[in-house]
Amino acid sequence: MLTSVTTVVERRTVLRESGTTVPFEAAWASEAMFFVQAEPGHPVLAVQPEVSPDGLVWAPWGTGGTLAPSDPVLPVAVANFGTWLRLRIEGPSPESPATVLVHLTLKG
Repeated sequence: MLTSVTTVVERRTVLRESGTTVPFEAAWASEAMFFVQAEPGHPVLAVQPEVSPDGLVWAPWGTGGTLAPSDPVLPVAVANFGTWLRLRIEGPSPESPATVLVHLTLKG
């Protein structure tokens, strides 16, 4: 029997510069999917998963994606990721901020 969990890692977080989501420990899971949403008027957002063995040192992992202003949601799948997960989000600026909602679903 598989276990699944869905959590919100960012809720209406206003981004004024590139950065990362809150890290999440997911060593028990065998697969993960981030769902990135942004309120209307956001810039193009480039999203890249990152992994870490300890929650301190991070490396890009897998395939990211781009959330265009016309897209309602961007799903980003991650597999074979080890222990810790987070997303790097590039594109927001003080002149063009983004308010994001990021869900993380885990299965294992």
